[in-house]
Amino acid sequence: MSVLIWNPEWETGIPLIDQQHRQLLGQFEMLLVAIREGNPGDQIPPLLAFLSDYVESHFSTEEKHMQATRYPGFIDHKVIHDDMRVQVAKLVDDYQKDPSIMTVEVFDFLTDWLVGHINEHDRSMARHIVWFEAREPRISS
Repeated sequence: MSVLIWNPEWETGIPLIDQQHRQLLGQFEMLLVAIREGNPGDQIPPLLAFLSDYVESHFSTEEKHMQATRYPGFIDHKVIHDDMRVQVAKLVDDYQKDPSIMTVEVFDFLTDWLVGHINEHDRSMARHIVWFEAREPRISS
């Protein structure tokens, strides 16, 4: 049973970014299941490793698109990404020190952050990228 369902309103119109967002949502669902099972010791470390890798690779993808299309909100958007990079690193470190910190509240924070970030920042960024790419040769693939 799926508890996290992709909402088509979250689509950015950039297939790679949308695919990465869906992938992250799927990983969040696996994290929630692990937390709810109450025996997440084997499942949570690989999910946190994925999250650490994801924030770097996905944010880098977005940042390359923003730079290639001269997105005017690039600096502010990157600051948000950098803050999340720090928060994820702290979450991983805190979990290694005390696995009991991995709770539904942590899951809720991650999910709320993702959905809020997509709706508030990524969709605005994507409108610019799509507009730019319609006017210029495709340079940000």
